[in-house]
Amino acid sequence: MIPSSLLNRPFLPIATDRLTLRPLEENDAVHMAALLNDKCIAETTARIPYPYKLRDAHQFIGYAQDGIQQGTYVIWAIIRRSDQTFMGVISLEEEVGYWLGVKFWEQGYGKEAMRALVLFAFSVLEQEKLEASVLENNTGSRRILEGLGFTQTGMKGMTSLVYEGAKPAVTYMLPRKDFIEHYNALERPLVWVVAAALIDENKNLLVAERPEGKALPGVWELPGGKMEVGETPEQALIRELKEELHIDVQEEDLKPLNFVSYRYDRFHLIMPIYLCQKWTGVPQGMEGQKLMWISYADLAHIPIPPADILPAHRLADILKNEGIW
Repeated sequence: MIPSSLLNRPFLPIATDRLTLRPLEENDAVHMAALLNDKCIAETTARIPYPYKLRDAHQFIGYAQDGIQQGTYVIWAIIRRSDQTFMGVISLEEEVGYWLGVKFWEQGYGKEAMRALVLFAFSVLEQEKLEASVLENNTGSRRILEGLGFTQTGMKGMTSLVYEGAKPAVTYMLPRKDFIEHYNALERPLVWVVAAALIDENKNLLVAERPEGKALPGVWELPGGKMEVGETPEQALIRELKEELHIDVQEEDLKPLNFVSYRYDRFHLIMPIYLCQKWTGVPQGMEGQKLMWISYADLAHIPIPPADILPAHRLADILKNEGIW
């Protein structure tokens, strides 16, 4: 399930417009138990008991943590980033699935989380296909799957811990090639940006928090920005670092490291990344953004854009080989 190249690494939280998807933690148990002690949710799933007790939550969290550690499946908490509210769980096991507390229904959160999971599964985990099954009368979840490109493959009986017998459910599948075709069916603009891995004398990496008013507020990223017409990546990065951080960088001190090509919902991102260990001035958040110097392990505790997941791990490998990390 999880490629061997991603095992034994920090599992990095993924950010969407409003949500953070991260591994489950023990302190999620109280919130999980409160939301799941609702028969409406249990009736739409196969293995959630009702009534739902605190010990059930702790057992499931242990199961989820084991899956990530062993690399056999991925189960995340769905967190509303604006107030850090625990909202539900999304998973990629033999099938993809999710649940949300009833008070979070019909607000687009399920679609937002599922879209992020599909992109992560194909772009990072390199899955060849995704499968799902949904009760026939669960029209909301069926619309989400079909909107993401899943197609019906048949019917089956779905059992549950809260009712006897089986109810009719629709099965779905999305192959990787169909996902790519579905994405490419709509023309999206190419957005070119450039970013810097700034490493200080303590071998820490600088990240900046996206402020309110911008896309993905509260998400941490490498400093940089959009390239302007006629600029080389190096020229754009030097300008952006001056504007964003009030530091001066010379082109000869920029070392090409990596690049990102990532399918966002509304655009396709292309981002060269450069290593920089020498500059003049002290980095400051000139646009009101918070700054933080971090290590590789710290990345497990801050949400980052989904496009940055693989580059963050690759950056760590490069910096390790350079003797920096």
